Amino acid sequence: MQHIKDYLNQKFYERQEQIDAILTSLLARQHCILIGPPGTAKSQVVREICNIIDGATYFQWLLTKFTTPEELFGPYSLQELEKGNYKRITSGKLPEAHIVFLDEVFKASSAILNTLLTAMQERIFFNDSQTIQMPLISLFGASNELPQGEELGALYDRFLVRLQVNYISDDSAFASLLTAPPPNNPPNNPPKITLQELQDLQAQADSLPIPDTIIESIIKIRRELNKEGIIASDRRWKQSLDVLKAYAFLDQKPEVDEETLMFLQNCLWSSPEQRKTIVKVLGSVAAPHEAKAVELYDMATEIYQEVINLDEGKEAAGIEANKKIKNILDHLSDLAHKHKSQKIQDIFQKVQVYQKEIIKVCLGVEI
Repeated sequence: MQHIKDYLNQKFYERQEQIDAILTSLLARQHCILIGPPGTAKSQVVREICNIIDGATYFQWLLTKFTTPEELFGPYSLQELEKGNYKRITSGKLPEAHIVFLDEVFKASSAILNTLLTAMQERIFFNDSQTIQMPLISLFGASNELPQGEELGALYDRFLVRLQVNYISDDSAFASLLTAPPPNNPPNNPPKITLQELQDLQAQADSLPIPDTIIESIIKIRRELNKEGIIASDRRWKQSLDVLKAYAFLDQKPEVDEETLMFLQNCLWSSPEQRKTIVKVLGSVAAPHEAKAVELYDMATEIYQEVINLDEGKEAAGIEANKKIKNILDHLSDLAHKHKSQKIQDIFQKVQVYQKEIIKVCLGVEI
């Protein structure tokens, strides 16, 4: 799995969090929703991962309000209709896929919705009088926006892993994207695993222990989030244990530890506004040093946003903002030296980008 992670992170720029979330979902056999604007490689990453798994069947579809059940689940067999049976031909369709990607998933009509819910929860498909056990490992959904309307609440709840995806922010990563070869160019020696090997990895991930101290930490996190009005269902908390084991396994850890708990930030939110509170609570319990880094990043973001769009007094504001950003970078550098955390390193680099932009836009200096 580490070879696969390294390969994907080299191919897709600034998509480490997305790649980790997708691989973790596959290892835990859970479903994942990617929310963000078009053109952020949501489907491309999932499709590339499926190409790595020999023997895995992939199904992808763009949903609209006019999408019919036949497009996803197959047309009715004319021969069976003549006998009075409503049996679908499912070959090449969602019921026979190991990995599914549905773009604009929240545009599913009510005719499709109930079948999707059963498929995601129970991995079964009712084909006339026959109940088919689906090979579905994970269903990945993508949307430009959060679901609107109560009727989509059940579908949204089926996605245990939830991730916001944005455009590339770092200039050097963006430059690499612009000069990268076309996507249809075959990569050099992409890693491969078989479907059986993936199943073996899933079993290994599932066998990872969760110490009692971690269960106690989860109880504390749940209690603190409840105080903040952020309530997750008992089922979501229970399923989150599978995800934690998968994420720890992906990170090559022998058991779920305190640091692993930070992945819960991708499982417990319903609206983006809740993420900041969730990260703060998780950090205070699981990784206080990372929580401090996130707090510093939020401060830097606020400083950056205040100064970058000024129409007047940009130079003076830029000088003051640069001082504050430099102070934040000093604190982050301190944290990075004391704690070997990739997250802190990533935050440090993002704040550096803020500093460069402020100096360039407000002071007219390229660094």
